Amino acid sequence: MKKSSMATPFADPRTGQLYFRRAIPQPLWPAFGGKRERKITLGTKDPLAAKEPFARLNAEFEADLATARRKLAEGTLLPTPGAVVRRWCESPPSNGGLSGQQRFLLTLMELDAGVGGRFSASPKQIYPSAITGPAVNTDWNAVLGDCSRFESIVTHVYGSESEQVGTNWIRSRWHEPEKVWHPHLLKAADRIRHFVTEADRFSAEEIARALLAVLDEKRPADEDFNRARLAKRRHRPNRSRLRPNLRLKQLFNEWQDGNKPRPQTALEFEASINDFIDFAGDVPVSEIDADMLYDYRDEASKLPSTMPRADRALPFRARVEKHGAGTPKCSPATLKKRVGALQALLTYAFQQRWTSSNNGAGITIIGYSKKRKIRRSFEDHELALLFTRPLFVDPTSWNSPSRISDVTIFWLFLIAATTGARLEEVGQVALADVRRDGDIVYLDISDHVLLEDGEDKSVKNDESRRLVPIHANLDIFTRKPILASATAGSSRTWPAPAACRCRSCQEAT
Repeated sequence: MKKSSMATPFADPRTGQLYFRRAIPQPLWPAFGGKRERKITLGTKDPLAAKEPFARLNAEFEADLATARRKLAEGTLLPTPGAVVRRWCESPPSNGGLSGQQRFLLTLMELDAGVGGRFSASPKQIYPSAITGPAVNTDWNAVLGDCSRFESIVTHVYGSESEQVGTNWIRSRWHEPEKVWHPHLLKAADRIRHFVTEADRFSAEEIARALLAVLDEKRPADEDFNRARLAKRRHRPNRSRLRPNLRLKQLFNEWQDGNKPRPQTALEFEASINDFIDFAGDVPVSEIDADMLYDYRDEASKLPSTMPRADRALPFRARVEKHGAGTPKCSPATLKKRVGALQALLTYAFQQRWTSSNNGAGITIIGYSKKRKIRRSFEDHELALLFTRPLFVDPTSWNSPSRISDVTIFWLFLIAATTGARLEEVGQVALADVRRDGDIVYLDISDHVLLEDGEDKSVKNDESRRLVPIHANLDIFTRKPILASATAGSSRTWPAPAACRCRSCQEAT
């Protein structure tokens, strides 16, 4: 049975009262005051009477979601340094002032003047007062509102070669140490903070990092790239496709646009990229060689197969340092997935002629095979042997000192065996996820958290969100299990899940 996408009223399992209840996607929480769901009583227990108010509230909720998504796309829902810089460099002109592209060029002119070189506008040309502080911002404001003044500065400094705007900055950015060009980047970032709404909540360093990312994206290489741009403008043939300063994250974006991978695949690739950059640094793709990949493989092989959820968010080196001695180690398949993501990206770059060789080819993972393991179902006699163990037929034997109690294992096994759900899915089911539709009792398996204080949940993929019927011989909704194979004719009293210490059962207490 597959979960329907149609929203329906939610019935409180204790009172039968009907509610409008919809989960709010995590990125949109700020638009709803940080709330994870919207819950409004429909004032009735009658499904027919609830239809009209539910439809009205659902339409209002969908409209609010659309507004929140638009604000998120515009960067106005939750401002970030990147959104501030994008607004500066890409937003349309207002009141006859400069466009985002012209403001971007103005910033490049300031950087050119700072680092110096053949094409440079002196500070006095751009800011006649030639002093730092608010007065400079006043002069810059005059340029921002006057297109003719801006164009005259460009013509005076760069002449007929306006394509050279940013040449000095590009040369310094890619050929000189950071200490040379970073102070000038901070000055440009500080000026942006004075002219973009809500930018003052971020430091100049935060804006500078975001500005650098935009600069590298729009002017991503050195003079070779600049000459290639000019060659294209003059229609010169045979320009090289090689991109010597292409970075992994930029390559990932190109690969993602070209291949349209599943969201889960994209997340796994991005995680591998972040790990590799933490290990080897953000080096150009053209400089990544086989030795570097083998070293990364060897370091990643130290990670254990499992680790606490909180530690999974640690940087790669920190995870290895903290859990490198843990066992068992990650499987060859997991290691192949981490290294294989990098191999796929390097292969894509080579196929696009952005690199001259494919250095990711031939990286071996010991123990890995493309042959899928064949899994078989339990035989009847094996299930009979399993469920005639004392754990399932003699509750008086339950006395496990483990953190996971015998009664927890008892219910996990019975639910998993009768539903076919994954162990992780059964383990995170809350009482609110147990539903009834007529005579059918089912589990609502998803990553939605209905309770405000509920713990986070996850699913393996999109198809894992589903409704799973409970077997008639295991009615956990009424807390009266009937174990046909193990307890036929028995008068034993079986404990309800509420006696268990797992999260789902504690919520029922």
